[in-house]
Amino acid sequence: MSRNPKSSSASNRTAEARAPQRRAIHGGSSTRVPMAFDVGAVAAPAAVSASPRSTWRSTVVGFAIGFGVVLAFAMKWLMSYQIDTAQERQEQHKAMRAAAVRCYELTSNSAINACLKDVEAKSAQASVQAAR
Repeated sequence: MSRNPKSSSASNRTAEARAPQRRAIHGGSSTRVPMAFDVGAVAAPAAVSASPRSTWRSTVVGFAIGFGVVLAFAMKWLMSYQIDTAQERQEQHKAMRAAAVRCYELTSNSAINACLKDVEAKSAQASVQAAR
């Protein structure tokens, strides 16, 4: 079995070419000795990582905070709307009860019934207009 001398010399050349190269460790350049301490090499990655980066977690947190603020304002508006509507409804009921009391001051039963029907029709009309 004979060896091919050309293949062994080619492998020696590639091994010699690889020998001076060093791997970049922790962001250092390949020309520097890996064990040497360089302040610039250490400070540079910190400056890059200190810049604001948008990640999906910060996006989710920002969206959640924004949604919470919008929800708080919507609840505030809804509560004020419901309170105002309830006050208007109470005033309408109060006016309807006062009109019904005036109906009972009439003398005849037919006049009382006619008055109550009129009050009921007016209150139904007012509630339809308030709903619009």
